[in-house]
Amino acid sequence: MVDSSKPAGVFLGREQSRVKWFSVENKYGYLLSHTDSYSGDIYLCIDGVGGFTPEKDDLYEYDLYEVVFKGKKRKQAFNAVPIEKSTLTPVPKQDTVKLLDWAFMPGWKDPKNEAFVSLKDLADEEDWRCRHNNSGDIDKFGVLKHYLNYTWTRLHNEEKILEKDGLATFNTGLSHRNSDKPIYALFEPNRLYPNPYRQPWYLKSFFVPGQGWKGELLSRRFGKLPAAAKYEHISFDANVDFDYDYDAEHIVLDGIKNDRYPHKFIEEYGGGFCRERYEAAKNDYLEEVAQRVYYDDNALFRKFVNRLSDAIRRALDKARSNDKIVVRQYFPTYNTMNFLLPLSLMDDTKIDAALVVQSTRVHGTLRYRGNTIFTPSMAYSNARLIEKPTSDWLDPEKILKL
Repeated sequence: MVDSSKPAGVFLGREQSRVKWFSVENKYGYLLSHTDSYSGDIYLCIDGVGGFTPEKDDLYEYDLYEVVFKGKKRKQAFNAVPIEKSTLTPVPKQDTVKLLDWAFMPGWKDPKNEAFVSLKDLADEEDWRCRHNNSGDIDKFGVLKHYLNYTWTRLHNEEKILEKDGLATFNTGLSHRNSDKPIYALFEPNRLYPNPYRQPWYLKSFFVPGQGWKGELLSRRFGKLPAAAKYEHISFDANVDFDYDYDAEHIVLDGIKNDRYPHKFIEEYGGGFCRERYEAAKNDYLEEVAQRVYYDDNALFRKFVNRLSDAIRRALDKARSNDKIVVRQYFPTYNTMNFLLPLSLMDDTKIDAALVVQSTRVHGTLRYRGNTIFTPSMAYSNARLIEKPTSDWLDPEKILKL
């Protein structure tokens, strides 16, 4: 029987919405907010569902309250009962094996890595540099390593990794700068590190089929070489209903802790930013800032998300007139595609962040959800998995100067 006791909070009415996610192990989850009067999602505790087990996309009816939790207001559902069970099949997580589990890549962290230099020289000219966060040094091959790692994951899911006669290879998806022929990675058995946990393969080199003695030999050895990774072509529709995910922690809390917001933005909208404390103990300081914005100061939280919401609305307005500013990205964990929406947080003329946007269909209706914040450098690395970005805001040279 559902507990009908009244919680300590403001009753806002009886409403209906669908389950975003629910953890049986942790005994809580979130319902999707669908009204203009609130941003974020609605907290749902196992105590509020009367013994039922909520599942993603189930439709629930509930009493909506505004309560105070850890000094911060949030929406919470009580006396929730299921109205309709979802018929959707959840997207399963994919095989988590990665390139570095499958093969030893010599000199992976060496900025003078000969294999990467040779691949860079073989391929079409491209800027592969990357800054992993707002304070990090530039990694000369950061984008290239990201590209190879998750291209391999996609190929693994598509069963396009070829192992034959004591050799292994895959199509990198890159083209030779003079002939436009595909470039392949070549691996031999890993005999250099004999231990029971070693990767089975060892990177030998990169090659172009039919070019040089190695290319000719391997073309004969493998016969038909594997194809490049394929990605679904999806188009962004800026007129589709759009939900934010502020109260589910990812956009605000995790974005601050993971150093994805411009420091000038935190200075102006996050209660201040201390460069000295950041450089002395970055992780501890960002944790403190996130706590201050997300939990300790409701007025500061509203100021932060109001500016962020305004940036998202302006980005959607721009996308309605030019949908090419929104780019695709590949999400390896679930082997799915989603979007990157460019945001101007500080200056309307400059892109200084990107919002990861997931598309989903709930009983046939397409909806978008902003899930998390990326730095422009992270956005470029993820977009580059599919193709070399052509949008102006994903210019590597501009990104590295931010």
